[in-house]
Amino acid sequence: MEHRKKILRAVCLALACLMVLTLVAPLASAFVFAEETPADKLQQAQEALDAIEDEIESIESSKEAAQQSKAYYEQLSNAVKQQIEAQSALISAQQESISLKQDELEKKIAEVEATQTLFDERMKTMYIQHNRSSLSVLLGVTSFAEALRYIENLQYIAQSDTELIETLRAQKDELDTVIADLDAELAVLEQQKADLEAQKQQYVNSVTAANNEISAADAELAAKSEEEKELQRLYEEARQEWLAWVNDTSGSDVILDTGYFYWPLPGYYRISSDYGVGRWIYGVYDVHRGLDIPAPAGTPIYAAYGGVVSTNAHWSYGTCVKISHGDGMVTIYGHMSARAAGISDGVTVTKGQLIGYVGSTGNSTGNHLHFELDINGSPTSARPYLDPNIEASLHY
Repeated sequence: MEHRKKILRAVCLALACLMVLTLVAPLASAFVFAEETPADKLQQAQEALDAIEDEIESIESSKEAAQQSKAYYEQLSNAVKQQIEAQSALISAQQESISLKQDELEKKIAEVEATQTLFDERMKTMYIQHNRSSLSVLLGVTSFAEALRYIENLQYIAQSDTELIETLRAQKDELDTVIADLDAELAVLEQQKADLEAQKQQYVNSVTAANNEISAADAELAAKSEEEKELQRLYEEARQEWLAWVNDTSGSDVILDTGYFYWPLPGYYRISSDYGVGRWIYGVYDVHRGLDIPAPAGTPIYAAYGGVVSTNAHWSYGTCVKISHGDGMVTIYGHMSARAAGISDGVTVTKGQLIGYVGSTGNSTGNHLHFELDINGSPTSARPYLDPNIEASLHY
């Protein structure tokens, strides 16, 4: 019985734990959500914009490379086109030469054939005359001398015709050789032209490929541009929330101090970056919001005016103190190595009170104090609020 009671108690305890978890989980989730500050949102938006701008830069680099490749192959293609045109002119000239030689060859062939026909007819006549009786030949001439001249003339004509035919055949053979050489040269020229056409096609294909890359890059850039616009919108929302934080002076019931600002870093008057330097950040034009004052790490930092402290800050400020002075006036002290003892949210400080120490936390490249004045959420030059002697001591 006692064992069964123990089991029952364990089951009841487990059920109770489940009920507690069921009630606590939503609260825990709400707590985690509540922990996301405007500075966190702004940081996340900046990181997302950094990432997409890196992607855009990479795509633009790829597009630029494709454009350079396209221009290069277009130049090569144009050069080859000119070579093809020159080669075509050579081929046309070669074809014209072959045509002329062929015409000449045809004439020679016609001459050979005509001479051969004439020669055949003469030889036939001579053959018939040769078969006549000597008596009939002698009877046909008036004298013996005339008979001899007749026989000699026949022999001369036969010899002349034979030489003419041989000459014409030699010329024909010579023309055949010339035409064969011209045909061989033409074949070489046509092969060279075909090679140039193939080379040109390769360049055309390369230009087409480059155009495809450029088109793909343009499409991707268009998509990334839309994505970037949305991220810029989110960034601006987060920035406005952060500016609202800068302008938040709730809980500050102090009376605005009178007189000039207390210089937050006595003895250090060199300015490495002045207020108002313009710059574009994620599509939003902004200015350097304050004065950057270099000083060794650990140098004490003092409150410029009395007010209420807030330590919640944007990531780029690192360890930071914000003091609300009332009437919408806020001073911010960024990149501290540490806050002074007792400096925490809601604490009231007075002008000249120690609030922290110089460092290089957050978005910083060296030990310095970022001293910023915001009025109603807008960055403002602190110089008009400084003692004229302090202002005169500032240098670069």
